[in-house]
Amino acid sequence: MQRRQEALADVEGLRYLALFPTYRSFVDLCGRLRFQVRWGQLYRVPRTSVLGHMLIVAILSYLFSLEIDACPKRCANNYFTGLFHDLPEVLTKDIISPVKRAATGLDRFVKDFEREEMERRIYGPELIPKAWQPEMRMFTEDEFVSKVTIDAQVRHTTSDEISASYNGDRYNPVDGELVKAADDLAAFMEAYLALQNGISNAQLQTAVQEKKLFYRKKTIAGISFDKVYQEFH
Repeated sequence: MQRRQEALADVEGLRYLALFPTYRSFVDLCGRLRFQVRWGQLYRVPRTSVLGHMLIVAILSYLFSLEIDACPKRCANNYFTGLFHDLPEVLTKDIISPVKRAATGLDRFVKDFEREEMERRIYGPELIPKAWQPEMRMFTEDEFVSKVTIDAQVRHTTSDEISASYNGDRYNPVDGELVKAADDLAAFMEAYLALQNGISNAQLQTAVQEKKLFYRKKTIAGISFDKVYQEFH
């Protein structure tokens, strides 16, 4: 491992990891998500880690951004929102969506607890520099809300409005709606592939049907997700 790292010594990121223990601690914290399994209460093939899921969501978000001719900053923000959107789960562990929906107020309680834990264990000890923290908050708090920055103030908006009026780097746009659609598509594919691999489970079948129904005739930022889901037979 040391020899492999030395061969990449010219990569700026690796130099930072070598020099700053706090950065290594942050990367180690993120790495723990590879041990957290998605759909932990169900048997699935293939199994999916939270870390792997986050990467898939990031890639889908980036590809969707390219499809709608998003500006460079919008593409980057959408990618990193997808990449970090589940980061607080390393501190709070996963709570499946049906449970959050079933208990009134639980989703907001979990969000508040996630913010507190991020403050206590990441921002407070400065595992990442203070200059990076506003962006990390943007990627992990209200991550599924589309927003822009105007006169140093973050404003909530829609992806359609971003495409129409704010598709420029100076507005620091984020398509939370698009990232949410990518997140749902990743979850759909996880359930769909398990069923295709012969896993017979009512919860997986329900998840597949609900996602298809929810995105029926739904368009976000000009992308027809109805057509995307129709590709899965």
